[in-house]
Amino acid sequence: MSSVPTDLFPHPIVQAPMAGGVAVPPLAAAVSEAGGLGFLAAGYKTADGMYQEIKQLRGLTSRPFGVNLFLPQPETADPAAVGVYAHQLAGEATWYETELGDPDSGRDDGYDAKLAVLLD
Repeated sequence: MSSVPTDLFPHPIVQAPMAGGVAVPPLAAAVSEAGGLGFLAAGYKTADGMYQEIKQLRGLTSRPFGVNLFLPQPETADPAAVGVYAHQLAGEATWYETELGDPDSGRDDGYDAKLAVLLD
């Protein structure tokens, strides 16, 4: 099997995997079936949720497809600076009746578990 994209796909189009958006099994399958490389977005999903969508996608196409993962992110921000910034945004959050996000959440997005599913 060739690894050159133009040999694998009649239309060298890659569907962008938009996490939390429309990059779901039916779209990825349609792109792959049309000759492009469909991608399943796995960001913000559990490893099991990703696995279930891969099974669904495999049921929709026998063509190649990709799965997009978020890489774990190192802690690079100064916690004191983040605290100051959060304090500065607190008024805006109150105005829009929303809570500030947790800067420590989502650093790895279940990367190890998702990678294990993909390697399996």
